[in-house]
Amino acid sequence: MRKTRKILRLFLLVIVPLAAIILGGHLWVKSTRYVTTENAYVKAHHLAVSADIDGRAIRVPVKENDMVKPGDILFQLDPEPYYIDVATAEAEIAGIRNTIAALRAEYREAQAERADARQEISYYSRVYERQRKLSARGIASRAKHDEAERNLTKARQASRTINQKIQRVLAQLGGKDDLPVERHPLYREAVTKRDRAALNLRRTRVVAPAAGTVGRVTLQEGEYVEEGKAVIPIILAQETWVEANLKETQLTHVKPGQIAIIIVDAYPDHEWKASVKSISPSTGAELSVLPPQNASGNWVKVVQRVPVRLEIKQFKAGLALRAGMTVSVSIDTERDRSLFKMIDSAFARMSGTEDGRK
Repeated sequence: MRKTRKILRLFLLVIVPLAAIILGGHLWVKSTRYVTTENAYVKAHHLAVSADIDGRAIRVPVKENDMVKPGDILFQLDPEPYYIDVATAEAEIAGIRNTIAALRAEYREAQAERADARQEISYYSRVYERQRKLSARGIASRAKHDEAERNLTKARQASRTINQKIQRVLAQLGGKDDLPVERHPLYREAVTKRDRAALNLRRTRVVAPAAGTVGRVTLQEGEYVEEGKAVIPIILAQETWVEANLKETQLTHVKPGQIAIIIVDAYPDHEWKASVKSISPSTGAELSVLPPQNASGNWVKVVQRVPVRLEIKQFKAGLALRAGMTVSVSIDTERDRSLFKMIDSAFARMSGTEDGRK
Protein backbone atom coordinates (compact mmCIF):
# COMPACT_ATOMS: atom_id res chain seq x y z
CA MET A 1 0.00 0.00 0.00
CA ARG A 2 2.78 2.37 0.95
CA LYS A 3 4.67 1.40 -2.19
CA THR A 4 1.64 2.22 -4.31
CA ARG A 5 1.28 5.59 -2.64
CA LYS A 6 4.95 6.34 -3.25
CA ILE A 7 4.61 5.46 -6.92
CA LEU A 8 1.47 7.59 -7.23
CA ARG A 9 3.14 10.47 -5.42
CA LEU A 10 6.20 10.14 -7.67
CA PHE A 11 3.93 10.11 -10.71
CA LEU A 12 2.00 13.19 -9.62
CA LEU A 13 4.94 15.20 -8.33
CA VAL A 14 7.59 14.32 -10.92
CA ILE A 15 6.34 12.63 -14.05
CA VAL A 16 3.21 14.74 -14.63
CA PRO A 17 4.98 18.10 -14.17
CA LEU A 18 7.88 16.87 -16.31
CA ALA A 19 5.48 15.80 -19.07
CA ALA A 20 3.69 19.14 -18.84
CA ILE A 21 7.01 20.96 -19.12
CA ILE A 22 8.03 18.90 -22.15
CA LEU A 23 4.66 19.39 -23.84
CA GLY A 24 4.64 23.10 -23.07
CA GLY A 25 8.18 23.44 -24.36
CA HIS A 26 7.26 21.67 -27.57
CA LEU A 27 4.23 23.89 -28.11
CA TRP A 28 6.29 26.95 -27.29
CA VAL A 29 8.98 25.94 -29.78
CA LYS A 30 6.39 25.39 -32.52
CA SER A 31 4.19 28.36 -31.61
CA THR A 32 5.71 30.78 -34.16
CA ARG A 33 6.08 28.34 -37.06
CA TYR A 34 2.42 28.20 -38.05
CA VAL A 35 0.37 31.34 -38.59
CA THR A 36 -3.34 30.63 -38.44
CA THR A 37 -6.51 32.62 -38.92
CA GLU A 38 -10.20 32.07 -39.53
CA ASN A 39 -10.59 35.51 -41.06
CA ALA A 40 -10.17 34.23 -44.60
CA TYR A 41 -12.50 33.90 -47.56
CA VAL A 42 -12.64 32.41 -51.03
CA LYS A 43 -12.34 35.09 -53.71
CA ALA A 44 -13.02 35.14 -57.45
CA HIS A 45 -13.10 37.76 -60.17
CA HIS A 46 -16.54 39.01 -61.08
CA LEU A 47 -17.99 41.25 -63.75
CA ALA A 48 -20.96 43.57 -63.72
CA VAL A 49 -22.25 43.35 -67.29
CA SER A 50 -23.94 46.47 -68.60
CA ALA A 51 -25.38 47.66 -71.90
CA ASP A 52 -23.44 50.04 -74.16
CA ILE A 53 -26.70 51.61 -75.38
CA ASP A 54 -30.13 52.48 -74.07
CA GLY A 55 -33.10 50.30 -74.87
CA ARG A 56 -35.96 48.14 -73.68
CA ALA A 57 -35.20 44.51 -72.87
CA ILE A 58 -37.20 42.14 -75.06
CA ARG A 59 -35.45 38.89 -74.11
CA VAL A 60 -33.60 37.67 -71.00
CA PRO A 61 -32.67 34.01 -71.65
CA VAL A 62 -30.33 33.51 -68.67
CA LYS A 63 -31.41 32.68 -65.16
CA GLU A 64 -29.72 32.95 -61.80
CA ASN A 65 -26.81 30.49 -61.31
CA ASP A 66 -26.69 29.56 -65.01
CA MET A 67 -23.29 28.63 -66.43
CA VAL A 68 -22.35 30.75 -69.44
CA LYS A 69 -19.49 30.76 -71.91
CA PRO A 70 -18.11 33.63 -73.99
CA GLY A 71 -20.64 34.77 -76.58
CA ASP A 72 -23.76 33.47 -74.83
CA ILE A 73 -26.62 35.98 -74.94
CA LEU A 74 -27.40 37.47 -71.54
CA PHE A 75 -30.19 39.77 -72.68
CA GLN A 76 -31.36 41.53 -75.83
CA LEU A 77 -32.66 45.06 -76.32
CA ASP A 78 -35.31 46.15 -78.80
CA PRO A 79 -33.43 46.50 -82.13
CA GLU A 80 -36.14 48.34 -84.08
CA PRO A 81 -34.95 51.91 -83.31
CA TYR A 82 -31.44 50.93 -84.36
CA TYR A 83 -32.65 49.30 -87.59
CA ILE A 84 -34.21 52.66 -88.38
CA ASP A 85 -30.94 54.44 -87.61
CA VAL A 86 -29.07 52.12 -89.99
CA ALA A 87 -31.64 52.66 -92.75
CA THR A 88 -31.48 56.44 -92.23
CA ALA A 89 -27.69 56.37 -92.46
CA GLU A 90 -27.82 54.30 -95.65
CA ALA A 91 -30.26 56.79 -97.17
CA GLU A 92 -27.96 59.64 -96.18
CA ILE A 93 -25.05 57.92 -97.95
CA ALA A 94 -27.13 57.57 -101.11
CA GLY A 95 -28.17 61.22 -100.84
CA ILE A 96 -24.57 62.33 -100.51
CA ARG A 97 -23.64 60.35 -103.62
CA ASN A 98 -26.34 62.23 -105.52
CA THR A 99 -25.23 65.53 -104.00
CA ILE A 100 -21.63 64.96 -105.09
CA ALA A 101 -22.79 64.05 -108.60
CA ALA A 102 -24.88 67.25 -108.73
CA LEU A 103 -21.92 69.32 -107.51
CA ARG A 104 -19.70 67.87 -110.20
CA ALA A 105 -22.30 68.74 -112.84
CA GLU A 106 -22.58 72.25 -111.39
CA TYR A 107 -18.79 72.54 -111.46
CA ARG A 108 -18.60 71.58 -115.12
CA GLU A 109 -21.41 74.01 -115.93
CA ALA A 110 -19.62 76.80 -114.07
CA GLN A 111 -16.44 76.09 -116.00
CA ALA A 112 -18.36 76.43 -119.25
CA GLU A 113 -19.87 79.69 -117.99
CA ARG A 114 -16.40 80.94 -117.11
CA ALA A 115 -15.20 80.21 -120.65
CA ASP A 116 -18.17 82.15 -122.07
CA ALA A 117 -17.51 85.00 -119.63
CA ARG A 118 -13.90 85.23 -120.77
CA GLN A 119 -15.03 85.47 -124.40
CA GLU A 120 -17.49 88.21 -123.49
CA ILE A 121 -14.80 90.13 -121.63
CA SER A 122 -12.54 89.85 -124.67
CA TYR A 123 -15.33 91.04 -127.00
CA TYR A 124 -16.48 93.95 -124.81
CA SER A 125 -12.87 94.96 -124.25
CA ARG A 126 -12.41 95.39 -128.01
CA VAL A 127 -15.72 97.25 -128.34
CA TYR A 128 -14.85 99.55 -125.46
CA GLU A 129 -11.38 100.26 -126.84
CA ARG A 130 -12.84 101.11 -130.28
CA GLN A 131 -15.52 103.37 -128.79
CA ARG A 132 -12.92 105.07 -126.62
CA LYS A 133 -10.78 105.93 -129.63
CA LEU A 134 -13.76 107.08 -131.69
CA SER A 135 -15.04 109.16 -128.81
CA ALA A 136 -11.63 110.76 -128.40
CA ARG A 137 -11.67 111.77 -132.08
CA GLY A 138 -15.24 113.04 -131.71
CA ILE A 139 -16.66 110.57 -134.20
CA ALA A 140 -18.73 108.41 -131.77
CA SER A 141 -21.23 109.70 -129.26
CA ARG A 142 -20.59 109.71 -125.53
CA ALA A 143 -23.60 107.44 -125.00
CA LYS A 144 -22.09 104.63 -127.04
CA HIS A 145 -18.81 104.99 -125.16
CA ASP A 146 -20.60 104.73 -121.81
CA GLU A 147 -22.63 101.75 -123.00
CA ALA A 148 -19.48 99.91 -124.10
CA GLU A 149 -17.82 100.66 -120.75
CA ARG A 150 -20.90 99.45 -118.87
CA ASN A 151 -21.03 96.19 -120.85
CA LEU A 152 -17.35 95.53 -120.14
CA THR A 153 -17.86 96.14 -116.42
CA LYS A 154 -20.86 93.78 -116.34
CA ALA A 155 -18.87 91.08 -118.15
CA ARG A 156 -16.01 91.38 -115.68
CA GLN A 157 -18.43 91.27 -112.72
CA ALA A 158 -20.12 88.18 -114.17
CA SER A 159 -16.70 86.54 -114.54
CA ARG A 160 -15.86 87.25 -110.90
CA THR A 161 -19.21 85.80 -109.80
CA ILE A 162 -18.60 82.66 -111.84
CA ASN A 163 -15.10 82.27 -110.38
CA GLN A 164 -16.52 82.56 -106.86
CA LYS A 165 -19.12 79.95 -107.73
CA ILE A 166 -16.41 77.61 -109.03
CA GLN A 167 -14.38 78.02 -105.84
CA ARG A 168 -17.46 77.36 -103.71
CA VAL A 169 -18.42 74.22 -105.62
CA LEU A 170 -14.80 73.04 -105.64
CA ALA A 171 -14.65 73.44 -101.86
CA GLN A 172 -17.85 71.40 -101.54
CA LEU A 173 -16.20 68.72 -103.68
CA GLY A 174 -13.33 68.46 -101.21
CA GLY A 175 -10.85 70.64 -103.11
CA LYS A 176 -10.64 68.38 -106.15
CA ASP A 177 -13.31 67.92 -108.78
CA ASP A 178 -12.08 64.39 -109.53
CA LEU A 179 -11.83 63.28 -105.89
CA PRO A 180 -13.35 59.76 -105.51
CA VAL A 181 -16.71 59.72 -103.78
CA GLU A 182 -15.41 57.32 -101.11
CA ARG A 183 -12.78 59.90 -100.07
CA HIS A 184 -15.13 62.84 -99.91
CA PRO A 185 -15.47 64.25 -96.34
CA LEU A 186 -19.28 64.26 -96.46
CA TYR A 187 -19.36 60.67 -97.67
CA ARG A 188 -16.86 59.52 -95.03
CA GLU A 189 -18.87 61.27 -92.33
CA ALA A 190 -22.04 59.55 -93.51
CA VAL A 191 -20.28 56.17 -93.57
CA THR A 192 -19.09 56.78 -90.01
CA LYS A 193 -22.67 57.47 -88.94
CA ARG A 194 -23.80 54.28 -90.70
CA ASP A 195 -21.06 52.23 -89.02
CA ARG A 196 -21.96 53.68 -85.62
CA ALA A 197 -25.62 52.85 -86.19
CA ALA A 198 -24.67 49.30 -87.23
CA LEU A 199 -22.47 48.96 -84.14
CA ASN A 200 -25.34 50.07 -81.90
CA LEU A 201 -27.58 47.55 -83.64
CA ARG A 202 -25.12 44.77 -82.80
CA ARG A 203 -24.93 46.04 -79.25
CA THR A 204 -28.61 45.25 -78.75
CA ARG A 205 -27.42 41.66 -78.15
CA VAL A 206 -25.49 41.75 -74.86
CA VAL A 207 -23.31 38.64 -74.55
CA ALA A 208 -21.13 37.12 -71.84
CA PRO A 209 -17.53 38.39 -72.15
CA ALA A 210 -16.07 35.35 -70.37
CA ALA A 211 -16.99 31.98 -68.92
CA GLY A 212 -18.56 31.97 -65.48
CA THR A 213 -21.68 31.68 -63.38
CA VAL A 214 -24.53 34.17 -63.58
CA GLY A 215 -25.29 35.90 -60.30
CA ARG A 216 -28.55 37.45 -59.22
CA VAL A 217 -30.74 38.38 -62.20
CA THR A 218 -33.32 41.11 -61.58
CA LEU A 219 -33.80 42.27 -65.18
CA GLN A 220 -37.24 41.49 -66.59
CA GLU A 221 -38.51 41.58 -70.17
CA GLY A 222 -40.00 44.97 -70.95
CA GLU A 223 -37.76 46.80 -68.47
CA TYR A 224 -35.85 49.81 -69.79
CA VAL A 225 -32.07 49.49 -69.58
CA GLU A 226 -29.87 52.57 -69.32
CA GLU A 227 -26.47 52.79 -70.95
CA GLY A 228 -23.62 51.85 -68.61
CA LYS A 229 -25.86 50.62 -65.78
CA ALA A 230 -24.79 47.27 -64.29
CA VAL A 231 -27.46 44.70 -65.08
CA ILE A 232 -26.20 41.12 -64.71
CA PRO A 233 -23.27 39.99 -62.51
CA ILE A 234 -21.02 37.11 -63.57
CA ILE A 235 -18.64 35.24 -61.28
CA LEU A 236 -15.73 34.29 -63.52
CA ALA A 237 -14.48 30.73 -63.61
CA GLN A 238 -10.95 31.66 -64.62
CA GLU A 239 -9.33 31.95 -61.21
CA THR A 240 -10.21 31.32 -57.57
CA TRP A 241 -8.01 32.24 -54.63
CA VAL A 242 -8.14 32.74 -50.87
CA GLU A 243 -7.72 36.08 -49.13
CA ALA A 244 -6.54 35.75 -45.53
CA ASN A 245 -6.69 38.84 -43.33
CA LEU A 246 -3.76 38.37 -40.95
CA LYS A 247 -2.98 40.54 -37.97
CA GLU A 248 0.02 42.76 -38.51
CA THR A 249 1.74 40.98 -35.61
CA GLN A 250 1.45 37.69 -37.51
CA LEU A 251 3.31 38.91 -40.59
CA THR A 252 6.79 38.88 -39.08
CA HIS A 253 7.90 35.69 -40.81
CA VAL A 254 5.26 35.33 -43.55
CA LYS A 255 6.75 35.46 -47.05
CA PRO A 256 5.56 34.70 -50.60
CA GLY A 257 6.04 31.08 -51.58
CA GLN A 258 5.36 29.57 -48.15
CA ILE A 259 3.06 26.55 -48.04
CA ALA A 260 -0.38 26.83 -46.46
CA ILE A 261 -3.22 24.47 -45.62
CA ILE A 262 -6.78 25.70 -45.97
CA ILE A 263 -10.00 24.16 -44.71
CA VAL A 264 -13.30 25.43 -46.06
CA ASP A 265 -16.10 25.59 -43.50
CA ALA A 266 -18.45 23.99 -46.03
CA TYR A 267 -16.13 20.96 -46.33
CA PRO A 268 -14.60 20.48 -42.86
CA ASP A 269 -13.27 17.00 -43.68
CA HIS A 270 -11.13 18.15 -46.60
CA GLU A 271 -7.91 20.11 -46.88
CA TRP A 272 -6.51 22.12 -49.79
CA LYS A 273 -2.88 22.93 -50.35
CA ALA A 274 -2.04 26.54 -51.12
CA SER A 275 0.89 28.93 -51.12
CA VAL A 276 1.39 32.56 -50.23
CA LYS A 277 1.30 34.48 -53.50
CA SER A 278 1.44 38.08 -52.34
CA ILE A 279 1.00 40.38 -49.35
CA SER A 280 -0.97 43.60 -49.62
CA PRO A 281 1.14 46.79 -49.44
CA SER A 282 -1.33 48.33 -46.98
CA THR A 283 -3.81 47.33 -44.33
CA GLY A 284 -7.45 46.72 -45.09
CA ALA A 285 -8.41 49.87 -43.20
CA GLU A 286 -6.25 52.03 -45.46
CA LEU A 287 -7.95 50.58 -48.53
CA SER A 288 -11.45 51.22 -47.21
CA VAL A 289 -13.71 53.96 -48.54
CA LEU A 290 -13.22 56.00 -45.37
CA PRO A 291 -9.67 55.42 -44.04
CA PRO A 292 -9.26 55.94 -40.29
CA GLN A 293 -8.07 59.32 -39.07
CA ASN A 294 -5.82 58.79 -36.06
CA ALA A 295 -5.01 62.44 -35.46
CA SER A 296 -8.02 62.92 -33.19
CA GLY A 297 -7.69 63.63 -29.50
CA ASN A 298 -8.73 60.18 -28.26
CA TRP A 299 -6.77 57.30 -29.73
CA VAL A 300 -7.01 53.60 -28.98
CA LYS A 301 -4.46 51.20 -30.41
CA VAL A 302 -6.11 48.54 -32.55
CA VAL A 303 -4.22 45.72 -34.21
CA GLN A 304 -4.61 46.12 -37.96
CA ARG A 305 -5.13 43.34 -40.47
CA VAL A 306 -3.31 42.95 -43.77
CA PRO A 307 -4.80 40.99 -46.70
CA VAL A 308 -2.63 38.06 -47.82
CA ARG A 309 -3.41 36.33 -51.10
CA LEU A 310 -3.10 32.54 -51.21
CA GLU A 311 -2.91 30.61 -54.46
CA ILE A 312 -4.75 27.28 -54.37
CA LYS A 313 -2.46 24.54 -55.66
CA GLN A 314 -5.05 21.85 -56.22
CA PHE A 315 -8.80 21.65 -56.69
CA LYS A 316 -11.03 18.70 -55.84
CA ALA A 317 -13.71 17.33 -58.09
CA GLY A 318 -17.19 17.76 -56.71
CA LEU A 319 -16.09 20.29 -54.08
CA ALA A 320 -16.84 23.68 -55.55
CA LEU A 321 -15.12 26.67 -53.98
CA ARG A 322 -17.59 29.50 -54.21
CA ALA A 323 -16.73 33.16 -53.80
CA GLY A 324 -17.33 34.36 -50.26
CA MET A 325 -16.95 30.99 -48.50
CA THR A 326 -15.28 31.15 -45.09
CA VAL A 327 -11.90 29.45 -44.81
CA SER A 328 -9.49 28.51 -42.02
CA VAL A 329 -5.85 29.04 -42.98
CA SER A 330 -2.60 27.72 -41.54
CA ILE A 331 0.64 29.04 -43.06
CA ASP A 332 3.90 27.18 -42.46
CA THR A 333 6.61 29.84 -42.01
CA GLU A 334 9.25 27.08 -41.59
CA ARG A 335 10.65 28.86 -38.56
CA ASP A 336 11.24 26.97 -35.28
CA ARG A 337 12.35 28.27 -31.95
CA SER A 338 15.41 26.39 -30.69
CA LEU A 339 15.67 25.83 -26.96
CA PHE A 340 19.38 25.21 -27.20
CA LYS A 341 19.99 28.36 -29.18
CA MET A 342 17.93 30.38 -26.74
CA ILE A 343 19.79 28.88 -23.77
CA ASP A 344 23.12 29.64 -25.43
CA SER A 345 21.92 33.15 -26.18
CA ALA A 346 20.82 33.62 -22.59
CA PHE A 347 24.19 32.40 -21.26
CA ALA A 348 25.97 34.67 -23.73
CA ARG A 349 23.98 37.66 -22.52
CA MET A 350 24.67 36.73 -18.90
CA SER A 351 28.38 36.29 -19.67
CA GLY A 352 28.48 39.64 -21.39
CA THR A 353 26.81 41.26 -18.39
CA GLU A 354 29.36 39.73 -15.99
CA ASP A 355 32.26 40.89 -18.20
CA GLY A 356 30.82 44.35 -18.20
CA ARG A 357 30.65 44.43 -14.43
CA LYS A 358 34.31 43.41 -14.18
